This record gives sequence, C-alpha cells and structure tokens, in this order.
Amino acid sequence: MRCEFASEGLLWIDKIATGVGIIIFNSRNKLAAGIHVLRGISPGRIPDNPAYFADTAIEYVLDEFKNKGALNGVSIAIAGGASMLSSSEKENVGSNLVAIVKDILQNKNLSVKLEGVGGTKLRTMILNIDEGKIKIT
Repeated sequence: MRCEFASEGLLWIDKIATGVGIIIFNSRNKLAAGIHVLRGISPGRIPDNPAYFADTAIEYVLDEFKNKGALNGVSIAIAGGASMLSSSEKENVGSNLVAIVKDILQNKNLSVKLEGVGGTKLRTMILNIDEGKIKIT
C-alpha cells in the first residue's frame, strides 16, 4: 500500500508476502515507480490511498509516466503473492492477487518481464536505476 517514484539510486520494496510488489521502469527516461499492493480491484470509489488497490495504483503510476513522457518502453517486474501456510487453495489471496495484477497489466498492453511469485517466503525487490537492473530475492 505504498507507491514511490525515483529517478536515481535504488528503489527498494521489501517484506512482500501475500501482497504484490510491482516495479515499473523506463530505462531511457530513468523513471521508476515501486508499488506494494494488498488488494486487487477497488470497490468503485477513489480510495484515499491509490496504492492500496492494484487497479488504482497501476492507473495512477501509468498516468504519471504518461505525463512525464515516459510511458513507452517500460519494463515491469512483479514479486510476492505468497501462500499463507494455513490457507486453502480456494482462499489463496496471494495467487489471486498476482492473477489480477497480470490481467490489469495485460489490459493495458503491458507484460511482465521479470517475476518472483508464489511460494511461502517473503520477497524483496531492488531496482538499481543507474544500472537498470532489478533483483528479486
């Protein structure tokens, strides 16, 4: 439920569990956004924090990239969507959220280039903006 923009240095998203971390990066314009979402689709109203829901967070970031002339040529990485050890397959919030994020991106004609999803561990995403490299651990 955070969204940060950066144009140099490191962009870091940590403690990603059932939520999904999303990095959107334009290497040519050196513009990056890191989002950590916890829910998929907003209930129809504009939330106080657009980063809480995947649909509003992605829309917000893409609008900012478009306003800065950096929408073309973006790379996208996602991580998270871990399973809760005690949850059933039907209640797997993490994998459901990953599917929603991918659907939203696909509807925007954007594809995920790097992902580390599923499993049962916390993940961290680090983008080195200056080098243009994303690491998921």
